[in-house]
Amino acid sequence: MFWRRKERETVVIEKDVDQRTLTEIFGEDNLYEGTLIQLMACKQAKYPNKTFYESDFTKELAQRGLFKNKPQIILPITPTNSLFTPISFAQYIGQKKAKQILTSYITATQNRQKIFPHLLIHGRPGMGKTSLANIVASSLSKNLTQHIASSITERGQLQNIINELNGNILFIDEVHALPRIMIEPIYQMMEQFEVNGNKIMPFTIIGATTEIGEIIKDRKPFYDRFKIIIELEDYTINDLKKIGEQYKNQVFPNDVIDTKIYGVIARNSRSIPRTVIRLLDATIYLDGKIDTVLSNFGIVKNGYTEKDVKLLKYLSQQTAVGLQGIAAFLDTSLKTYLYEIEPHLFKNEIVIRTPRGRAISPKGIQLLKQLER
Repeated sequence: MFWRRKERETVVIEKDVDQRTLTEIFGEDNLYEGTLIQLMACKQAKYPNKTFYESDFTKELAQRGLFKNKPQIILPITPTNSLFTPISFAQYIGQKKAKQILTSYITATQNRQKIFPHLLIHGRPGMGKTSLANIVASSLSKNLTQHIASSITERGQLQNIINELNGNILFIDEVHALPRIMIEPIYQMMEQFEVNGNKIMPFTIIGATTEIGEIIKDRKPFYDRFKIIIELEDYTINDLKKIGEQYKNQVFPNDVIDTKIYGVIARNSRSIPRTVIRLLDATIYLDGKIDTVLSNFGIVKNGYTEKDVKLLKYLSQQTAVGLQGIAAFLDTSLKTYLYEIEPHLFKNEIVIRTPRGRAISPKGIQLLKQLER
């Protein structure tokens, strides 16, 4: 049995609910959304340690004759063992600077009865960008409509989405992936709140990105229309421990684990809350066997993985290697390398950029010796 929260109502969705019942619960206009939630809930129950995305269900939805032609309203799926998501700034641990900026703007705009400015949040995957967007919308008592940039494929589609907002908030994940041809027509909508001379209800766009440089370089006019720019900072070990403990107490209140485990998980999370939750889930299900969990995830020490060791060994034997060569050697995609493997190595100055490609640093050579012991 799964729970779907809609405004102040709570609707129960059974695991094997049929399409007719989904239509009765969500209505025909929201059948795509309702079916997606049901499919995700069933998968989450079967594979509690995995994270699922809308794109994982596109084919099955199409087979049911359902296509994404309407905005997707964010409605958290919260089965009893689901991912806990903070719903207020008080629950959101870390990011003190970001929270101060956002709460100041929220208070100021509400006092003046002004629309909340367009907001751009950038940071690595799993850092809490979507959670912040949800909290902003909740604090403003606005509905939040979510789209992944890659799902916006037709010219004029973005204008239609904005027209249906009715003064609420549009959240675009991976907003840097929006082609320029898609966003140029909405510049006037973002600044003047009008289309072809006709006024529309003022609205807010919240964009999330892992590649802010790409927006600045290729879509500077779009970037300039965001009045608030938030860069998410690295989480401290203490913050990560609190996130793990908060999540455990909310989702697994009856399980007992050694409190030292929170520190072990925090040090091996690469400063990413999503990884903290993934490792903690696995630890609970493996009865607190943290060494087994780290081994299962290929983690050697302090978040460095077996794949990192493999890469550092390879780089130590080369002058420099190009990105395609690295991806081929690791037998992974270029995007996986750039977004999941490389950021941690760059941040800690283990791997460096050179004119000829990536190279291991002196610090990286020392680390490799430690990890090989």
